[in-house]
Amino acid sequence: MRKLLKSGAMLLLALLLVLPTAGFRASASSYPCVGIVLGDNVNVRTGPGTNYDVTACVWTGVTVDVFAKEGNWYKIGTGDGTAYVCADYISVRPEDLANRGNLGMGSRVVAIAKKYLGIPYRYGGSDPSGFDCSGFTSYVYRQLGYELNRTSHDQLANGVAVSKSELKPGDLVLFKKAGSSRVHHVGIYVGDGMMIHSPQTGDVIKYTSITTGYYNRVYYAARRIVR
Repeated sequence: MRKLLKSGAMLLLALLLVLPTAGFRASASSYPCVGIVLGDNVNVRTGPGTNYDVTACVWTGVTVDVFAKEGNWYKIGTGDGTAYVCADYISVRPEDLANRGNLGMGSRVVAIAKKYLGIPYRYGGSDPSGFDCSGFTSYVYRQLGYELNRTSHDQLANGVAVSKSELKPGDLVLFKKAGSSRVHHVGIYVGDGMMIHSPQTGDVIKYTSITTGYYNRVYYAARRIVR
């Protein structure tokens, strides 16, 4: 029975990730319509309430077919059945649907990175028992199928260059001291002038500003890995 339930949940999630058909309208004035998920790790339930079972999770940028609204819950299509997602995490606004390509993978990078807040710095570390800066970034991106170079300096060669003013969540941010020929640190941009990174011995993975203080002074470059 457990195997059957697990298989059903996996099938449900796979069906949710399929883009909706072109015939549906991106408007909630009538149903069916198209919705876009605007939260990470959002529960899909068997009914319109938190007392119903969770069958899968969906992520920012995923599009779903919306068939009705029951209270504060959207009834969504899953290919061979229906399920429910809290309306707080689904948008049916055309402008959000038009921008869905900008919402997906970068937000997933950030969501994965956040799981490791508080993990201690470990020199040479590249797993959840402890990370150095580039071990952390490599580990996070690898979970989405992206292989980065191992050292912070060599990660400068990954992705495509973006300016500091064009940063988006999920971008790599790299740092180099004045007069040095090598990048000495790397983190993951999360938005609002902040990054998640593994700083140094005795510290832990945490948020830090890249627009004030030390990391503003040594900011060097950014690379977009997911596009």
